[in-house]
Amino acid sequence: MKLRLEGIGHAFLGRPVFERLDLTLDVGEVVALLGPSGCGKTTVLQIAVGLIDPLQGRVHRAYRRHAMVFQEPRLLPWMTARDNIAYGLRAVGVTRAQGEAAAVRRAEEVGLHPRDLDKYPIELSGGMRQRAAVARALAVDPDVMFFDEPFTAVDVGLKRVLQDLVIETAARERFSALFVTHDLAEAVRIAHRLVVLSGDALGLVTSRSIEGQPGARSDRDVFELVERWSRDPAFRELFDGERERAA
Repeated sequence: MKLRLEGIGHAFLGRPVFERLDLTLDVGEVVALLGPSGCGKTTVLQIAVGLIDPLQGRVHRAYRRHAMVFQEPRLLPWMTARDNIAYGLRAVGVTRAQGEAAAVRRAEEVGLHPRDLDKYPIELSGGMRQRAAVARALAVDPDVMFFDEPFTAVDVGLKRVLQDLVIETAARERFSALFVTHDLAEAVRIAHRLVVLSGDALGLVTSRSIEGQPGARSDRDVFELVERWSRDPAFRELFDGERERAA
């Protein structure tokens, strides 16, 4: 077990967001966290990372190092892509030369061309900036990765490429990951297990293991499972939210 949230609860301005929520993350496991808008998915992630403290409950961490990929790339505008990717390594005592080598290696893994490493964020496309953000997180060799809807703003083709990158890297390096998304198909593609939160401050609605391994499920398998779960009462709030966005 790499992470355990035990009976956590949180509120904003006195309004409960969720209560008595339990969640675990095992070694090498990718868990997708879903739920309707406003249910507290990002809050759970921030509590797990340690950015905020829960009002109730405890967080147990059993890992050495974590990294996070946000919805926005959050690159430092005065640094090149190379320096942005290597930025987190300074905190762990890596030399500049080692940091630059790690940046080049991780940039190649996420599909950034070497000539892009000396560009500043304003010179990169949105997709390239998000690739750099993923490379920055991977550069510190984390035991646990946290993703906060990181591929929402990229086009469909790049989203699939980045999903595959998460699948392949997690399998190769055996890090655990908590992946917040509102997209059930994305969750089914990348995760071993998914957890659904209620929009009514009730906490956890369901936890479901997904048959097969991420990366080994065919598009048909993903489609059929999403179709089946779309008729499951446990996912009702999630699909109600999708219909509201579409309207």
